[in-house]
Amino acid sequence: MDISHESLHGQDITILGPYRPWRYHKEQGGDGSNYPIHSGRILDLKDSKAAGLDYFCSYISPRTALYPVVAAVPSHDPAKTASGIRALADRLEIAVGCENVSAALVRHTKIEKLAQGGNRSVDVHLASIAVESADLIADHRVLLLDDVMTTGNSLLACGQLLLAAGAGEVKCVALGRTTY
Repeated sequence: MDISHESLHGQDITILGPYRPWRYHKEQGGDGSNYPIHSGRILDLKDSKAAGLDYFCSYISPRTALYPVVAAVPSHDPAKTASGIRALADRLEIAVGCENVSAALVRHTKIEKLAQGGNRSVDVHLASIAVESADLIADHRVLLLDDVMTTGNSLLACGQLLLAAGAGEVKCVALGRTTY
């Protein structure tokens, strides 16, 4: 993995590698034979396929010792509670015994899907997500996961909400950073 770190508004975000959207890859003449492996695993994860879940779980598992609690950024749609990133949090809970509190981070208002041009501002996320059952994160170190980061604002907003609800620390990790 091609790991990097970015600091956005004082929050450090660990990025596990670049993510090239399939549509862009095809527009540039690419096909399945030359699609980047890391990007492919992210797409597998988004579809909750074993190849993506195994790939990221095997990498993240040995690095979670400092984070007894894991959470995933919620979907843009409150009705969509199952997702690949949540499946990864479930898998990490089983693999390393951390507590998956993704259900405590709730999108209560639907927003336009970001990959389709939705508003990416931090304020949109802060206004549409809430922490329920704050006792699950109180004083804990939380590993916060997102599948793809373009601006990082959904991670930043969720991190702020978790800290405001009493988390002791939030470590933000994006599986991929959008590149074009």
